[in-house]
Amino acid sequence: MVMILWFRYLLFGGFGLAIAVRAHHWRAFSTLIPLLQITRAVLLVTEVGMYVFAFRHLPLAEIAAISGIAPMVATAMSAVLLREAVGIRRWAAVAVGFVGVLIIVRPGFGSFNVWMLLPLVGTVLWALYQVLTRLASQSDGPERTTMFTGTVGFGLLCLISPLFWEPVDFIWTVKLLALAAFGVAGHSLLIKALSLAPASLLQPFSYTGMVWAVLFGWAFFNDFPDAATILGAIIIVTSGLYTLHRQRVRKVGD
Repeated sequence: MVMILWFRYLLFGGFGLAIAVRAHHWRAFSTLIPLLQITRAVLLVTEVGMYVFAFRHLPLAEIAAISGIAPMVATAMSAVLLREAVGIRRWAAVAVGFVGVLIIVRPGFGSFNVWMLLPLVGTVLWALYQVLTRLASQSDGPERTTMFTGTVGFGLLCLISPLFWEPVDFIWTVKLLALAAFGVAGHSLLIKALSLAPASLLQPFSYTGMVWAVLFGWAFFNDFPDAATILGAIIIVTSGLYTLHRQRVRKVGD
């Protein structure tokens, strides 16, 4: 797992450093909020690590369904940490989304899988990362923020990777670099999309990830979600889309 993250952050850190130096030259590492930037980066490394580890134990569809609560968790955290106005309708949508998660996770029942806690905690960390990114964006631009995210994460992984390092042959090196390239490409496209359109307009597209997760899980691993997972995913998507709708039409609460 650590090696997968190291290869990913090798490219991510290099990419972030390149765009920051191009935009800010020698002032690329200049920031008034170093603790906030470092905290964000550590949160992201931890979150990605949890998801990578969860992939070893859970079907893709279940992980994607649980991660669908991220926009709602971010909404709740924004209200608490950023003091943003959140009306009763959006709070209700958050509660409904949580019910969808309970249907998928099924705590207290025989089918409960403890590994489901990994993507659940990872999703909370991802939401907190987004909230802190909003704070960081008030001081640092996207290039500098991306650079800190990649380089701090890479430095952290360099410290712990010797404890988990295993020799890899040429074929696996190519596979790991390809996986890292896909990750960097996805992050780059997200940054580009956010520079062209409002976040509230783009967020609903994230739910297409559930569709791809079902298709890839079925095609490559012969996994298909059960009825409870499908029902929970529908509830999460519906409440999430409503939350994003309220954010777009009522910027200052309900």
